[in-house]
Amino acid sequence: MSATTLAVTALAGGVGCALRVLARDAFLRRGRNARWATCAINLSGSLLVGVVAGAVAHRGAGGELPAAAAFGVLAGWTTYSAFCMDVVLLWITGRRVHALALWAVTLAGSATLAAVGGWFARSVSGGPA
Repeated sequence: MSATTLAVTALAGGVGCALRVLARDAFLRRGRNARWATCAINLSGSLLVGVVAGAVAHRGAGGELPAAAAFGVLAGWTTYSAFCMDVVLLWITGRRVHALALWAVTLAGSATLAAVGGWFARSVSGGPA
């Protein structure tokens, strides 16, 4: 990886992180649970990671720098550490059904949506679905 690609990825990651904070705050201002905001952020990020990965795999998606920027933003947007903390806090405070639901929805949903995003990108670009 070149120094330029590393710098683009790092800066894009900062942008993604800032966008995540703004989105989570918007959820909180509307009275929504922060845990499910994190879940929605991770699910949407997984879908977009699939789309970008599918486009890059099929066509190169415009080169290394655009891909680095896209993956950087999405890496900052998604947050596995907050997801883990949310699940653990629910579990240790006795809200185990909620912990298991959040765990299942996030893990199964993220993997499924990443696959759907990849399929979508390949099908739109004329690649094998």
